[in-house]
Amino acid sequence: MVNKSELEAKLNELQKWFQENPKLPQEIDRNLLKRFLKCMNCDIEETKQLIELNYSLRMKNPYIFLDRDPDDEAIEQVQEVVDIVPMPGLTPDRCKIICSRLVEHDANKHDSIEECKFFFMLSDSRFTMNDVDTEQDSSTNENNSDSDSVTELDKMADGDIQVCDATGYTLRHVYKVSISTMRMHMKFLQEAYPVKLRALHMINCPSYMNKLIAILKPFIRDDVYKLVHFHTNGLDSLYEHVPREMLPEEFGGSAGKLADIKAKWKEIVKEKKEYLMDEKYWKMEPVQTSSRWSWFS
Repeated sequence: MVNKSELEAKLNELQKWFQENPKLPQEIDRNLLKRFLKCMNCDIEETKQLIELNYSLRMKNPYIFLDRDPDDEAIEQVQEVVDIVPMPGLTPDRCKIICSRLVEHDANKHDSIEECKFFFMLSDSRFTMNDVDTEQDSSTNENNSDSDSVTELDKMADGDIQVCDATGYTLRHVYKVSISTMRMHMKFLQEAYPVKLRALHMINCPSYMNKLIAILKPFIRDDVYKLVHFHTNGLDSLYEHVPREMLPEEFGGSAGKLADIKAKWKEIVKEKKEYLMDEKYWKMEPVQTSSRWSWFS
């Protein structure tokens, strides 16, 4: 990586480029800019390309990325029927765990478009913050002999690990999904998301899981599909990959109840309302590009 002075120089160069680019929004949150830079291993030119692709996809899907309000009734409903919860802290290999599950199993109560919108609202809120708390920051600094090498990037995850509880999912849920939204969602995650996906763990998989995956697989690149792990016989196999103590109680862990952690994130998203709805951070002219990136490993 880079030391503090090199990081600041790169960030300042990127911020100047961003603000002078007429096809990008007027503003970008500094922490989000760091996320982009870290995701591309501090390569300035590759970071610029990723940023342009990210905002281009946003502008092509304004119903997800522009028309959004944390206090909207539909978004409130989403939070009643699903859990999408970033867990506290980072794993030993510096990944953030994101847990998700159905709260309400009735497929008629789910709206895939609004759930997609909420996921990205939550992500955009998270990306303005660090992924480790003050104690972890202190521990990192104490354990690093070269304090100048500890930068703001060290406070952010090297990647995400998603753990999805498949309990209650049926073919009916899949058939209700908006195909265009699913296609966009997966394209954004696989090509424009400012965090690397390290693994996706599916737990409590039903016997018909292969049928569910068959429907979704056309939207998943082969290199990404290799990161998917299916756990069909209990959770012991999950604990071989993910620290049990960092999982919620509902997943057999000891990191607290999902409802409590979810409530904190709900407040964070509400606090970010002005930021999420301010077009100067999101609106731009579409950028035509055929380039692709991949940082899944």
